[in-house]
Amino acid sequence: MLKLRFYPNSRGVWVGELLGDATRLLATTHPATIAAAIFAMDQYKLCVETDMGSFEMAFPFEMGEGEPLGELMQDEQMREWMRLFSTFSRFDFARPLPYDTKADVHFRVAVHHLPPELVKVRPSERELKDFKQQLTKRNQFIYYPWC
Repeated sequence: MLKLRFYPNSRGVWVGELLGDATRLLATTHPATIAAAIFAMDQYKLCVETDMGSFEMAFPFEMGEGEPLGELMQDEQMREWMRLFSTFSRFDFARPLPYDTKADVHFRVAVHHLPPELVKVRPSERELKDFKQQLTKRNQFIYYPWC
């Protein structure tokens, strides 16, 4: 089962660290990239762990899980990270809404960084011409794998 843990970076911003079994898969400060990675792996559950405890949640997030997840949050910043992650967990990254200009980038960045054998859902359209530039920009927020 996938596991989501947190640690603060040097500026005190929470980094979400996604693990499969005991293997570190992806670490980033942006919850949409973590959500896109889970979507790409076609997974439907994960265990969220903080210093306050752990909780097995559905992916996408189910409204009834808000209270147990809220009890695990260590501060308002982590609470906001999880609120955004819960929202992003409901996105269809393979077919984003027309006005959503960022979902495809998060999806492609996640697929780029995940081990290929774990990716079950891939972008169906060709890579955008400026993806390499967008990847370079998004990599500023990726802590693992080291870019």
